[in-house]
Amino acid sequence: MHPIRTLLTQHLLANDYPEKMQEWCQGALKEIENKDKHYIPLICEKKKPVPLKQYTPRIVKVLEFGRIQGSSKKEQERKQLIRKHKRELKGAIREIRKDNQFLARTQLSEVMERDAARKRKVKELLGSLATQEGEWKAMKRKKGKN
Repeated sequence: MHPIRTLLTQHLLANDYPEKMQEWCQGALKEIENKDKHYIPLICEKKKPVPLKQYTPRIVKVLEFGRIQGSSKKEQERKQLIRKHKRELKGAIREIRKDNQFLARTQLSEVMERDAARKRKVKELLGSLATQEGEWKAMKRKKGKN
């Protein structure tokens, strides 16, 4: 309450306010001074740090046959199924990649064939136009000589 006491005594001049407000200020100051117990401000409790995970190895007995004693049959089957699934997934991805490459090659060859056919047709048209132009010029010369 110390900041409020300094505000009421030093910064706010009570003479400038009405009588009722002056009474309230005086009452608040008396209440603050009459309080004999001073409280310490609240402080958040310090949190304990989160402990790091201890990576301790799990020691499992191994039988003579090489099998691990701790794992059950269901667990072994599950691991085997996971391995089989991963292997099949890799094979499927490989097949999809091959299919995509094949499709890309066929599409590229089709585009190249269309381009080659278009070029061939343009060449034929230009050749026929050149022959027609040559024939037309020859006819023009003959008419000019006659």
